[in-house]
Amino acid sequence: MSRIVIYITGLLLALSTICNAQSTVNIYRDIDKYISGINPHPDSLISASNRLISMSDNKILKTAIAGYLFNKFSASQVMGHESVAVYIAKRYFLEGDLVWQGEGGREILKMYVEFNENSLIGLEAPELNLSAKNGELLNLKSIRSNYIIIYFYDTNCNICNSQLPELKEITESKKYLGVSVYAVYTGRDTSAMAAFVNSNFNENKGNWNFVYDPTGESGFHKLYNVLSTPRLFLLDRNKKIIGRNLTNKTLNELIEKDEARINNLYNEAENFIPAYLSLFDLKDTSQYLQAFDPLFKKLISDHNDTYNAVFYHLFEYLFNDDNQSSKEAAIFVAEKYIYPYSFMWRDTLYPTIVVPAKVQVIKNNRTGSVITNIPLYFLNGKTKLLHKLLAKKTLIYFFSTNCEVCKVFTQELKENYKYFKKRGLKIIAIYTGNNREDLENYIKEIAPPWKILSPKDYNYLDLYDRFEVSQVPQTYMVNKNGMIISKRIFTSQIKEILR
Repeated sequence: MSRIVIYITGLLLALSTICNAQSTVNIYRDIDKYISGINPHPDSLISASNRLISMSDNKILKTAIAGYLFNKFSASQVMGHESVAVYIAKRYFLEGDLVWQGEGGREILKMYVEFNENSLIGLEAPELNLSAKNGELLNLKSIRSNYIIIYFYDTNCNICNSQLPELKEITESKKYLGVSVYAVYTGRDTSAMAAFVNSNFNENKGNWNFVYDPTGESGFHKLYNVLSTPRLFLLDRNKKIIGRNLTNKTLNELIEKDEARINNLYNEAENFIPAYLSLFDLKDTSQYLQAFDPLFKKLISDHNDTYNAVFYHLFEYLFNDDNQSSKEAAIFVAEKYIYPYSFMWRDTLYPTIVVPAKVQVIKNNRTGSVITNIPLYFLNGKTKLLHKLLAKKTLIYFFSTNCEVCKVFTQELKENYKYFKKRGLKIIAIYTGNNREDLENYIKEIAPPWKILSPKDYNYLDLYDRFEVSQVPQTYMVNKNGMIISKRIFTSQIKEILR
């Protein structure tokens, strides 16, 4: 017999011998001890409650245990316990055959359920379609953010007024995570609401959306258990409730906890991707589906955040790999598994702006493509288009002054410069940093015999948007028309090409 069964059996035997109030207190104390050892997730607590209640056929005992557990969980300040209380009330008293013995009769249970069952942790938030200050309706589900705070407040609520500055600070500090507020005024005095908004937010409402219910027909009081204000709920981007009846402190902690969860997913995905890809030969395009399809199907069904983390690192790893076959695989991943599912990303700019730009970089920098013709600047401020600088064969060399590998390669280029020049090779170096003084010191120290240029105002992002320069040194061998002959080649390969 399991320890749980033995423990519960002992409780029931003890209950069967209750003869005074002190005995009852002791039994309830033992029930508390048993419950304290259960996984705190509501599903586990519900299962434990079912075991306690169902171990006896004695209705008096069942009613006593069920009543005690309802009171315990309904009065608890632990978020999620209300789910257990709702379950017990419905299964055993409202829909079952047990008779509630507590104060208020059956109606108190019915009211508790009605005011809580629609806004429990894990449920999709009940819809609200309330009026904004301008009279237009604003649908809760139209708010697109990674986190949505539903804030029920009243202009005459002293607690609301005293806690609002801290709440504003939290929402502002977490704005970078994609946080919006759906602020519901629980009164109907529109002038009071307007004065409240204007005095606390001036013209800058930021990510706050202010609404109210002029007719009182939405039923938000019952849907969200708004019996007093302030009342705070936290929703995820799918409008699922992940926090209810929060304080400013617990709201902030919950967002930070979820942020830590997301960061951990990305860290795990970063470690997972290289090991996973080592199982496949991506030079063989027939392996693309074998490598990516099962992974995608496993994650997309119910693990959106894990999908984001894994496919972010998958694309970035392939994009940054030196091997062109990996870059071609990155295009495949983007076009089949990222673009069509942009609505599932926490950061919508990544699949709609960042990834397409990087895919275009890959396509523009394939061997046989014509290198992008951009204006480049000499140290004296003079400018020239890249194509105007090209010779019959030109080595375009992207470097950084703080790159140790670049220093070694630069020295090799200097040592072989005359050899390269005799064979008609021109060298152009392009600085990928953003510090003019560093570049000046570099030129004085190295004294390179080739031209050195940089993008306008040392805006290195102009280079990253056009060339494969996330890792330097990077080299391109191009012909007089700018067609790429070869990429990421170093001294020995350059000599081989010039033979």
